[in-house]
Amino acid sequence: MTIRFEGIEKTYLVYSRPQDRLWEWIARTPRHRVHVALTGVDFEVQAGETFGLIGENGAGKSTLLKIAAGTIRPTQGAVSLQGRVAALLELGAGFHPEESGYDNIRFMAALHGLEDGAMEDFVARATAFSELSRDTLERPVKTYSSGMFMRLAFAAATAIDPDVLIVDEALSVGDLHFQKKSLNRILELRERGATVLFCSHNLYQVRSLCQRAAWIHGGKIQAIGATEGVVTAYEAHERRRYAHLRSDAVQEPVDVTITDAPKAVAPTTAPLVKIVQLITETSDGINPAQIDSFQDLTVEVEVESYCPDKFHIGFALVRPDKDNVFGTSTQFQNPPSPVCGQGVHRLRVRFPSLPLLSGEYLWNVYVLDDSGLQVLDMAELIQPFTVLNQKNREVGLVWLDHEILPTA
Repeated sequence: MTIRFEGIEKTYLVYSRPQDRLWEWIARTPRHRVHVALTGVDFEVQAGETFGLIGENGAGKSTLLKIAAGTIRPTQGAVSLQGRVAALLELGAGFHPEESGYDNIRFMAALHGLEDGAMEDFVARATAFSELSRDTLERPVKTYSSGMFMRLAFAAATAIDPDVLIVDEALSVGDLHFQKKSLNRILELRERGATVLFCSHNLYQVRSLCQRAAWIHGGKIQAIGATEGVVTAYEAHERRRYAHLRSDAVQEPVDVTITDAPKAVAPTTAPLVKIVQLITETSDGINPAQIDSFQDLTVEVEVESYCPDKFHIGFALVRPDKDNVFGTSTQFQNPPSPVCGQGVHRLRVRFPSLPLLSGEYLWNVYVLDDSGLQVLDMAELIQPFTVLNQKNREVGLVWLDHEILPTA
């Protein structure tokens, strides 16, 4: 189902005091200022596409999703879409706090035009997917935690296969098990041809789920196109925006050694995996604080799993400003080689003649579920070390094999 945004603009009248509305009407003189939430938004999402929206808080992403869902109207412009729309907007949207979970699900079914047996089938699918107990579903939803609320909302929104699914930060709430379950449901709907509008601050999920993306900044489309290019441009902007907050002091290394092992969990939960440590080795010693360019380096990541589910281990070499130099994962192998089983696991990677040039470097370590979409554990900016380039005069991050050709 194609979604077309044509010249969307959304403005709000902002009053300093409530009584200014009355005085403005009596005196017929403006007592407000105009806040422009969106302006000049014009793009199309193709049928069956998963499209990401990224941007800082207050950029206008949620406003655009509400316009797409039909919960608010644009000041100018129009949205064209057809078919059944399911929207997961702000927490609790569309739910009556005084009614029970069951009653709210039935209300959602009625909005879809379902009756009798079709409604009961909808309720059965939604309650089963939510994994909420009967006692919980009989309570007013105002007594629910944020995680319970999101379970109910996601289950009700996707219990009937929508043509368009709109998701606004819904996967940032709740436990890892249900987040993974929800991601799998989104992938299932995408495979069935649903169009997905996906808004998230989790850029890893945006990269993994979305074919295209748009970066919204100050209510305007700053960039739109293939996901990787848009996300990379946004990350560069964020680094520049926060540059003044970064001091010259080197961040303290993070100790990722786990001292208290978590208790085992039931197999129905998401994999409980913890990063234990990262060790680097050279021929001269373990975890060196300084190495030379073109020196052999071996990296070993140790993790501990408390259930038998599959997962992936990944790590990245980064600069202090968080720019990635290189990253890999067991998921990127051909074919992918996930780790599975309870106990301690180690991923060992050797870099022969590491071609880094002079500078400071650190490591990021990640543990991902078997789909590679859900981060189960992470440790960032750990094990800082310095590289000295004492053999070559070239500058930059890495040494590239090159040849200067004679001129004619």
